[in-house]
Amino acid sequence: MAKDPFFGLIGIVLSQHTNDRNAWRAEKELEQTYASASILAKASTSQIAKVIKVAGMQNEKAITVHELAVRETKEGFIESILEMPWEKAREKLMELNGIGAKTADVFCMIYLGAPVLPIDVHIKRVSQRLGLTKSNDYFKIQRDLHKLVSPDQRKTTHLSMIRFGREVCRAKRPRCSQCPLRLDCPWYLSSAKLQAGPA
Repeated sequence: MAKDPFFGLIGIVLSQHTNDRNAWRAEKELEQTYASASILAKASTSQIAKVIKVAGMQNEKAITVHELAVRETKEGFIESILEMPWEKAREKLMELNGIGAKTADVFCMIYLGAPVLPIDVHIKRVSQRLGLTKSNDYFKIQRDLHKLVSPDQRKTTHLSMIRFGREVCRAKRPRCSQCPLRLDCPWYLSSAKLQAGPA
């Protein structure tokens, strides 16, 4: 079951550009130090940054976390988001400093059941290597994958592709020999030809 949406969104923010372990540690420390949005809103960004340092990019993330806490305290931001159609919720989330399309999409996928496939660095790499997209643009990659994946399978596909990108189709030293898709992978076939050299 998904956790409280307010701290859930903070957890997604903290996960940007770091690993799950560090994001979890930072989120746990933040929740233990500031138990509610109102308490968190009274903290300074420098105080928040110290608490979430393990997640990296703490100064930038602290600004986002603080802004979210202030808006939540003043206007019930998260509650209003949860009552919106997911496309509108995504737009409102992206108005916050430090929240881009991927973070907004992950939140909407988890908390609003949005039929969306968020694109992270692993999914982008896997999609490009497998020839599922030729684009570097977030929304174009997403559109290409949405054509291939039915709405009810997008959350599962998102999670599966992230795991595949971390464990098999890695950025460095990909485990192509263990990949069941290698004979259908343009990137692998091209690399194999280059390694083999001229006939």
